Amino acid sequence: MAAKSKRPEPWGAIRKLPSGRYQASYVGPDTVRYPAPKTFDSKDDARGWLAERRVEIQRGMWKSPALRAAEAEAAAKIAAAERFGAYATTWIAQRTNSKGQPLRLKTRTEYERQIEKGLSTFSNDRLTAITPARVRAWHAARMEVGATAAGAEARLLRAIMNTAVLDGILDRNPVPTALTKSATGVKHRPPTLDELGIVLETIGDEFRVAILLAAYGGLRLGEWRALRRRDLSVIDGRIVVNVERAAQYIRGQGWHVGPPKSSDGVRTVTLPAALTQDVERHLAERVGPFPDDLVFPHRGRGEFVSDKAFYGPWNRARDAAGIRDQVREHDLRAFAGTMHAVGGATLRETMAFLGHSTTVAAMAYQATTGRDADLADRMPLPPSNPRSALAQLRRSGSEAVQ
Repeated sequence: MAAKSKRPEPWGAIRKLPSGRYQASYVGPDTVRYPAPKTFDSKDDARGWLAERRVEIQRGMWKSPALRAAEAEAAAKIAAAERFGAYATTWIAQRTNSKGQPLRLKTRTEYERQIEKGLSTFSNDRLTAITPARVRAWHAARMEVGATAAGAEARLLRAIMNTAVLDGILDRNPVPTALTKSATGVKHRPPTLDELGIVLETIGDEFRVAILLAAYGGLRLGEWRALRRRDLSVIDGRIVVNVERAAQYIRGQGWHVGPPKSSDGVRTVTLPAALTQDVERHLAERVGPFPDDLVFPHRGRGEFVSDKAFYGPWNRARDAAGIRDQVREHDLRAFAGTMHAVGGATLRETMAFLGHSTTVAAMAYQATTGRDADLADRMPLPPSNPRSALAQLRRSGSEAVQ
């Protein structure tokens, strides 16, 4: 009896290996033969795999193994790039301010610290896995550490997620706006004139002029700390201060000297004439004779006056005035902005005085002064006999025309 011949497969090829397992292969639309990536226990299993490939070809869904591998690799790279840690790092590197300038070193360093510390929970997560519920749970835990830190970290997280929305990665931002507020329950304010007087009496000669520069010149701590003798001059009996740089200590990097907080921070500030004697005495008694000598020399091995060196006397002075928990050093700028406006400065003049580029920022540094009654009395009232006044005005106008 003749041997029974093997029937060919209806599509593709299957062969039995010496091991007893089955290997399947097929010729793709590109005329290349492709073997299955694995062997099968039975011929039916091999046929099932071939049937799946045939359906893919018939429906136009077939892709070569090489193309599938390339797409998988690309998808893996996208997944890695869309993990929060990597995405946030790229975000910081590409971030610019409103004028298209790269982030200042201090800002960039602070963002990096927040991502490494407070936001580290999300480092290995896909952006799409960061949901509002997870953000709320994270924020609640961070609030136990401190409201200020939690609010700052939430603001950074929301800004990064805003970019992810613009990139089309997310449909909406998972960080609620309410979480970005740093509500500590402590309200800060500028000092009153009496409180400022006590601070000036208490703080001592080393930093008395620093307080005057902040309260009457609007200088930030980093700005007055970086002043050199050549930055101060006397014009018409008044001290004029050229604010061109700021000194900041960056943890892990040391002192960094650069331009002020914004490009508008480079400015010229004129102090009240009454302060000229204080500044000149400070220059004569505490500052070296050379143009590059620091107006506030450092003590010890540091390049500039450290926060620790300043905050000791500053805290004692605040304690004496009873404002330790109410007035910060930065609030002296609010005092300066408020007094400048009270003196009659326009909003634009106050913006230039404080080095602000927006009206919103300038308004944030102005406070109410309790002059409601005085200001109300200055508002003009209508005349008691408006018709008579209007007629007189019209007659005056007619006479002028003639």
